[in-house]
Amino acid sequence: MNKTDRLRETEIALSTESREQAETERRNVTAAHLAVTVTEFIEWRAFSYWLRLIVENVGFVSDAVAAILQERCPGFLEYAGAYARQHPDEQEFLWLRFLEWTDDTLFRVAIVEGWRHVLGYDATRDPRMDQVRRHWKRCREAWKLQQPAAFPSFESWRASGLRIH
Repeated sequence: MNKTDRLRETEIALSTESREQAETERRNVTAAHLAVTVTEFIEWRAFSYWLRLIVENVGFVSDAVAAILQERCPGFLEYAGAYARQHPDEQEFLWLRFLEWTDDTLFRVAIVEGWRHVLGYDATRDPRMDQVRRHWKRCREAWKLQQPAAFPSFESWRASGLRIH
């Protein structure tokens, strides 16, 4: 068996294990609550992609973005600052800190009640998440060629390429 075959077998085994874990956790949440939370999860993931676009293009967190983060996500900038101080040799990836913060803060119930995996599993397979990723990639490529004169608000960016609700 060659390396490619072994990797493929490992991938299949992980996929099966992930699906089985999702099905087990699905018992811990009602279908209606999971559906609503998947939509919220995708919305926050979309916000993280917008945040990543803006910060990577500007090169830092502008005052305007900091104000948006303070309003929408109180405590996040403090969380990111504390992480940076504790890991001074790590390159800063604000969007990764944002994903950690949203999971730990906004989706804490899913973690505590034992259905965090199925939330991510379903959201990852949702066509709306594919829209988010495609829209982010299109913008990233376009902004590399020509940065916008003014960066769009999250709502404007989302509306320009997504149908989340």
